[in-house]
Amino acid sequence: MTDTDETFWNDPECRTTTEVRTYFTILRPYLIIITSLFAVSVLAGYLAGHFNPEIAEQMMGQFEESYGWIADESPLVIMLFIFANNTLNSFIAMLLGVVFGLWPILFILINGFFIGVVVFDATREISIFIILAALIPHGIIELPMIFISAAIGLRLGYLTFLKISKKMEISIQQELFQAVRFFIKLIIPLLFIAALIETFVTTAIIFILMS
Repeated sequence: MTDTDETFWNDPECRTTTEVRTYFTILRPYLIIITSLFAVSVLAGYLAGHFNPEIAEQMMGQFEESYGWIADESPLVIMLFIFANNTLNSFIAMLLGVVFGLWPILFILINGFFIGVVVFDATREISIFIILAALIPHGIIELPMIFISAAIGLRLGYLTFLKISKKMEISIQQELFQAVRFFIKLIIPLLFIAALIETFVTTAIIFILMS
C-alpha cells in the first residue's frame, strides 16, 4: 500500500472534499486507462456501424426488444429504472474488479462499443448537435461516475494481483470496504441526479429541438 493510500485510509482529517480529492489522486492512473478504453471502444462502435450498418440495426433491434417496454412507463418509473440500472451495473463492475480487473475493462468496452453504434445510428436521422444536446446534460455526470466505478474495480484487481503474487501486503477486505463507502457517499447520489436529468431535462431538450 502506498503512502497516499495510507494517508487516505488512516488520517482522521480526511473527510468529504479532501477525502474525495485524495481518492481521485489514487485513482488517476486507472481513470486514464478506463477513459482511454472507453474512447477507443466508442470509436470502434461508430466505425463498425459505418462500415456494416447491419450491426447497428441488429444491436438497436436487440436493445428495443429488451428495453422498449420502458417507453410506455411513467417518468418516475423511467427515472427509477435508469438509476437502478446504472447503479447496479456500476456497482457490479466495481466489485468484480477483484478478479484481476477483467470485468471493469469488459464493462467499459462493451458499453463504449454500444454507445458508438447508437451514435452512428442516430446520426442517420438527426443532427450531431441534437445528439450532443441530448447526451451532455446527464452524460457529464453519469459517464464520470461509471468511469470512476470501473477505475475502482481496476484498482482492486491490481491490488489483488499484488497480494496474490506476494509483492505487497494488502487487506483486500479493507479496500473493498473503502470502495463501497466511496460508492455510497459519492457515486450513488450523483447517479441519481443524472437519472433525474436524463428523464426530465433530456426529454424536454429533445422535444424542443425535434418539434
